Amino acid sequence: MFTKTLAISLIAVAALVGCSSTTGPTFNISEIQTSTGQKAYRAECYGLFENGSACMAAVQKTCGNQNVNVLQHVDGTNRPNDPREVVFNCATSVAPVPPAAPVAPAPEPQPAAAVVPATAPRKVSLDEKTNFAFDSAALTPKAKSILNKLVAESKGTKFASVTVQGFTDSTGPEAYNVDLSERRAQSVLDYLKGHGLNSDSFATKGYGKSRPVASNATNEGRAENRRVEVTLTP
Repeated sequence: MFTKTLAISLIAVAALVGCSSTTGPTFNISEIQTSTGQKAYRAECYGLFENGSACMAAVQKTCGNQNVNVLQHVDGTNRPNDPREVVFNCATSVAPVPPAAPVAPAPEPQPAAAVVPATAPRKVSLDEKTNFAFDSAALTPKAKSILNKLVAESKGTKFASVTVQGFTDSTGPEAYNVDLSERRAQSVLDYLKGHGLNSDSFATKGYGKSRPVASNATNEGRAENRRVEVTLTP
């Protein structure tokens, strides 16, 4: 006889399986309970074994599709005829965790569509020095050349509105300057309409010395203020 030393305290509960063969190994499997209350099994295998493979085969059969978790294994003495004992429980197979699906990279932000602004009104300015006779609303050849080019470039276009505004410097009586600015604006508008500029509406306005774009304290500034502006709105 020999003494088997177990690493854990076991309490036998019930015999589960007993198998024998007249020519092969004999084994007995019992359900047991450890001192911690854990359910387990003891497989006692007898016969001629060169290794524990036959005993482990019986253990695996007990667990079926579950994994065998060996809790304690006693080989006895070194003589080949000694019994073998395996203490085990059956652990549920843990399904392999599938690899995480690759996270698609966030789409790159697309540049915002360019906002095409509505066509801005076109403005043409005629200064007094080269486009009008002195103290007159008569157009000079230079002014007519500028207006002819404007009409040619606008051929086939119908504008929403055409506005012509006249301005003077601060020299002279206010009423006179307003009248001169209005006559010059009207002279320009009449020329454009007479040469085929197409628009839903036409308008003129004389502002005299109001709305200066430069200082009236210098000759250069006063020259800039004496002007006619044509605004064409699509």
